[in-house]
Amino acid sequence: MRYPTLTQVTLMTAGLLSTHMAQADEPSVQCTPTLSNQCEQVRPPLKLPPVTITANRVATELPRYTGQISVLEAGDLTSPNIIENLTQIPGFETGDDFGRQIGSQFKLRGFGYQSETRVIIEQDGVKRSPSLFSNHISSFRTDPNLLKRVEVVKGGSSVLHGSGAIGGIVSMTTKDAKDFLRDGDSTGVTLGTRYDSNNSRQAHIALAIDAEQAPVDFLVYRKQGQFDDITLADGGVRNSEDGSRIDETLNDETIKNSFFKAGWDISDEQRMALSYYKYDEELETSWQTLWHRDPGESPVDGNLEQRDIILDYSFAPSDNDLINFSAKVYDSEAFYRRTRASDTYSVFYINRDERQGFNLKNSAEFTTGSLKHSLVAGLDYEEREEDATYLYNNEPSDFGSFPNYYKDTGLYAQDIIQLGKAEISLGGRLDRFKRGVDLPGRSEYRDGHFSPKVGISYEVHDGVYLLANYAETFRGPTPNETSASGALNPHYWYVPNNALKPEVAKEYEIGFSLSQQNLLGDDSLYLKATWFDGDIKDMISLERSPELGMPPDIGDGYADYREYAQYKNIASASRRGFEVEAKYRLPSWAFAAGYDHLKLHDDSTGKLLQPSTDKLYLNASYTHHPWDLTTGMRLTHWFEPKRDSYVRVISGEEYHYIKDSFTTVDLLGSWQPSNWGQHELAQDWSVKFGINNLFDEQRINAANYTTTTAVGKGRNYYLTLEKYF
Repeated sequence: MRYPTLTQVTLMTAGLLSTHMAQADEPSVQCTPTLSNQCEQVRPPLKLPPVTITANRVATELPRYTGQISVLEAGDLTSPNIIENLTQIPGFETGDDFGRQIGSQFKLRGFGYQSETRVIIEQDGVKRSPSLFSNHISSFRTDPNLLKRVEVVKGGSSVLHGSGAIGGIVSMTTKDAKDFLRDGDSTGVTLGTRYDSNNSRQAHIALAIDAEQAPVDFLVYRKQGQFDDITLADGGVRNSEDGSRIDETLNDETIKNSFFKAGWDISDEQRMALSYYKYDEELETSWQTLWHRDPGESPVDGNLEQRDIILDYSFAPSDNDLINFSAKVYDSEAFYRRTRASDTYSVFYINRDERQGFNLKNSAEFTTGSLKHSLVAGLDYEEREEDATYLYNNEPSDFGSFPNYYKDTGLYAQDIIQLGKAEISLGGRLDRFKRGVDLPGRSEYRDGHFSPKVGISYEVHDGVYLLANYAETFRGPTPNETSASGALNPHYWYVPNNALKPEVAKEYEIGFSLSQQNLLGDDSLYLKATWFDGDIKDMISLERSPELGMPPDIGDGYADYREYAQYKNIASASRRGFEVEAKYRLPSWAFAAGYDHLKLHDDSTGKLLQPSTDKLYLNASYTHHPWDLTTGMRLTHWFEPKRDSYVRVISGEEYHYIKDSFTTVDLLGSWQPSNWGQHELAQDWSVKFGINNLFDEQRINAANYTTTTAVGKGRNYYLTLEKYF
């Protein structure tokens, strides 16, 4: 079997379901993605399920992939907040926040916000820090309207991507010029706007050029959005002190996105592309944007930016299956700058993250005897610098771990071997990293790790697969963990520890998948269910160190209860659970469902490291083809959380954790209206609409207390209009 290259993967969005690809031995079907997300000549039915590019770093059919991965296409991204969109994925958890764009809590297989170094977030293959070493924000700094697809790889099977993928990977891919053109056009302009009743509005413009007779293509895109105060669900809550109603999150965010992408088809076998992306957010908000609803009398004036420059090159000779080469060079920079002032104090704080690097990859296909091989190998290199400056009344604080640097090198290889009905994956990655603090007298931290991966997929019947997988992945200590020093917060005086070891996750995964067509006629079914069980060793945790005595008094008023603390390899955790994802399609109907269950235990105590909350989602949509009108419903249900204790005592006062289940329902639809007349203004419209949280139900994350005011966003009507010229 010859595995398709990325350029050979033909995508089609079908209602609310994910992408399918035409099978090689089926009659040829012309299916080109269009702005209406429709496809001409839809018979015979498409038979192969979605493909994944991220997981194996080569195109792989989802049913055959031995781990769990979910794919969202452009049509699935119905929220302007990318993290909110990901809640429809099994194993991805959100909601412990107040709904701001800049502050969205997330976890992937148990890790995410406040453990972000255990999850990889990337756009077009360039990694980024969700929080920029700041617990004040959690943002992927992207624009869902610009994304062609999002792949989410869960758990240790993300071994081929290096340090930080213990929770998994969220990989986002941006659109090209063709994605903004009408079918058959070589040039086009798109104008779009979106209105949300829960106080947000956006507008965008795109210019795309992709002429068949010319070897170049261009995309220029600009978008601006305004996000104001957020209405809370079901009228909010009552203030326990004075009985007043707390019914909104105070918010003021202005987000501007700029994107440019140019491609050059050097020949039929070679292509080069250059892209520039900038995310610019200006806001007035609270100091802790996730957990503080009200900015108070001294709000924060902030500016959050992300800037990526990426140069891609690919070479795939048509007469040589041993060469399918790609190279990427990039330069990325992000920062969060904010100020806060009152009559008695002023604060200035900025966090920076700068990255430069390159990726080289080649995939080859060959046979040895009766074995067919698809071998991918590559090299990743990245230099990263973090810095932070904190001024209180113009007096600087010494973090002890800034400025710092990372120099990471990774070599990986994986061979997918086909032997009859069996497909065996043998792979591994060798990482070497150097990390340190760029200050006089500091020593550099160096280490490495080899991460193996073994998987097997066996087709026991046509379209029925048994799956098994073992993988290891790791996370190297950060300079902030090895080198943080001094009174960095009111609670702790940090002590450096340059003897930290990498965290290592070892995980087994078994399951099965189905990919069936024509069960009841013209229909298709995709289902995957897997059970995972593994251990995470040498977890790094900040631990109190009372044996060191009392820290010195620096005159900031916290000397009486500040303690010494140090990052140590003391924790080991067990992670086990299961995930199920299913999609069923008929000519006019589409259904999807997912379920996830996760328990993360501390091995030393046997107690849960976080509450265990199962999640169920159900999607259904119907398309009336004569009108090109699709309407659908999405239900998400969070079951009652399980935890070791539902009561916590702080300073002698009891706080009770949430014990309830929650359900939200969304309605959503799209319409490609028939031309309303012969005039240009009456043609080529796209309409998307919906109601988020139809019944205005509250939803509280299981990590919260019963007294929380973070009860979720209230009912929201939205309407998106796009006009194509």
